[in-house]
Amino acid sequence: MRSITLSQEETGNLIRKVRQRNLKKIPVTNQYEFLRVKDRDIFFILHNTGKLVFQESEGMSTFLNDVLVTQGCTVIGTDEAGKGEWYGPLVVAGVALTPKETINLRKMGVGDSKGLSSFRIYEISRVLKTPGIETAVRVLPPEQYNILYEQFKEKKKNLNDILIWGHTGVIHDLLTTLSKEKVKVVIDKFDSSQRSRHFETLEEFDVDIIEKTGGESETAVAAASVLAKSIFEEELKRLNQKFDVDLRNTSPEDIPADILPSVAKLHFRNVKKVVS
Repeated sequence: MRSITLSQEETGNLIRKVRQRNLKKIPVTNQYEFLRVKDRDIFFILHNTGKLVFQESEGMSTFLNDVLVTQGCTVIGTDEAGKGEWYGPLVVAGVALTPKETINLRKMGVGDSKGLSSFRIYEISRVLKTPGIETAVRVLPPEQYNILYEQFKEKKKNLNDILIWGHTGVIHDLLTTLSKEKVKVVIDKFDSSQRSRHFETLEEFDVDIIEKTGGESETAVAAASVLAKSIFEEELKRLNQKFDVDLRNTSPEDIPADILPSVAKLHFRNVKKVVS
């Protein structure tokens, strides 16, 4: 089963198409469900919140083509992984989706990586890594991350400034690739204190940059979240194999001190206690 969240317009489209095609409704099972439909290979549950849970099939795919609203332009979304973990790299990913690619990924059930299983992240990331979809990535392994963090700290800057650097880099790469296309840029907001001053280097592109709390509701941001998470997991696996550790299930104090700078973000409080 896959799930996506429909807009109000899309919910109206769905209800209208069910009526027009006279699809067979079946009883809902609880107060959170608005509508259940099972008709040949079309099966879905529409929740009161607009969440649509559906079974993947050819008929369902065709039905969704009549329901989902196509965006007006290419959208670049960015997100990061590894910011909150003391171990592993920091990964910032950007994904540029055309209107058609957005529809296709929504039909795959693309959403925030935190709500997806490992298999679904792998499945979606494989699609995102195909040559047809434009992506850009910044990966900071722990050793590079620690050096950069200290450099930023000397300039009275912090982790948010590193994130700005990463997001700006992937957006710049994608905008350069897309050249003259009409593009919207959406960033999952990571600095709640103020609108990020920070994207001055992108002014040459004359593009609107939207910082959105809960940005994963935008398909391109959700796709970037999945891509960043996928690459983080790949890099974590590489570190585990290289140093013969299990970082996710190990405490910093259980790792040899000479290895820590290669696997850990040294400014994290639990790591600082070990290295100080």
